Amino acid sequence: MQIDGQVAIVTGAGTGIGRSTALRLAQDGVAVVAAARTASDLESLVAEIEGAGGRGLAVPTDVTVEGQVEALIKQTIDTFGRIDILINNAGVNVRSSIDKITTADWRLILDANLSGTFYCTRGVVPHMIAQGSGKIVNVASRAGRRATATRASYSAAKFGVVGFGEAVALDLKDHGVTVSNVLPGPILTPLRRRSVPNEDPNLLIGPEEVAEAILFLVTRPRDVIIPEIMIYPRAFI
Repeated sequence: MQIDGQVAIVTGAGTGIGRSTALRLAQDGVAVVAAARTASDLESLVAEIEGAGGRGLAVPTDVTVEGQVEALIKQTIDTFGRIDILINNAGVNVRSSIDKITTADWRLILDANLSGTFYCTRGVVPHMIAQGSGKIVNVASRAGRRATATRASYSAAKFGVVGFGEAVALDLKDHGVTVSNVLPGPILTPLRRRSVPNEDPNLLIGPEEVAEAILFLVTRPRDVIIPEIMIYPRAFI
């Protein structure tokens, strides 16, 4: 399926998987609306996209704030007239054992990973239903299927993302809109480096590998349903 000329919103686009995905989609002719909290990261990304002949729009957005998500979607429609692809990638992680998780960190992780996915998905769905097509990809995590120590809040959020995606896929299956979850294992991103600072980077794979998996999902024909892709470095199987 050709995606040249389509319009995508990518959240968490400033760094890591989001940035790599935005660049990869732009290479295939997609107009990319890049959303993240740090404006300078978005401006750098859009400059790179436009420098390569693509189309990009930077919209600083905190996905935990409903009003900012609504503004993101409105600006996308006002600028490009449609939304074909949504990549729910924004998220944060704070590692802590259960006896040390603060209420503030719990709420932050649930809001950034799960509530943000909900706000963005709910916002784009009316537009996708109206046009009879759309692709939604949620970037979850291996932690959304397999919990590990010090990640109770992150696993709770990512398990939630996986379940949310599965349910929304059923809601939208008769409207030409497909929903898929991508579950990366350890990926060499700034978030991973902050969470596990002493890890050997040679054991990891880059965010570009996840971007390729996302590209695969959004280029499938509308009648092809791929509920989930897991992608891990060889060392972590």
